[in-house]
Amino acid sequence: MDISTETVARELLDVVPVIMRTIRTEMRRHRANDVTVPLFRSLMFIEGHPGVSLLNLAGHLGLTSPSACKIVDGLVAHSMVERQHSDTDRRKITLELTHEGKKVLDEARINTQARLSNLLAPLSAQQSETVFEALQILQPLFLPAADKILEGGIKI
Repeated sequence: MDISTETVARELLDVVPVIMRTIRTEMRRHRANDVTVPLFRSLMFIEGHPGVSLLNLAGHLGLTSPSACKIVDGLVAHSMVERQHSDTDRRKITLELTHEGKKVLDEARINTQARLSNLLAPLSAQQSETVFEALQILQPLFLPAADKILEGGIKI
């Protein structure tokens, strides 16, 4: 079967929002320490990018700096994230997960992953392998775009 990239792109646009809606619903249902999707995404991003700036986090979330600052203020107030001054530039503030932030992130990840696993259970072994391989193929294609957002190269 010969499928065009336009057809694949259309399918991605149709399927990915449904998957994200399911993930959001499950996270809300389990509410691990009242972790919302923006908080979960923030914690995950900070975990993957220790020492990230508020501006980079805002770019990743697709938010303005003041909106991202409110999220970070809440994470700091709940001892999940700490702000640190840069060693090289006193004006630069970086973000780091605390032990509590890692614990909350792990709990939210475990609960959500368990529910997704249940949803995927009807797949055959071959289908599971195909989905896994497809995700492995897609990830490196989309990482450069995500890196440009992190660097401030793309405005969303």
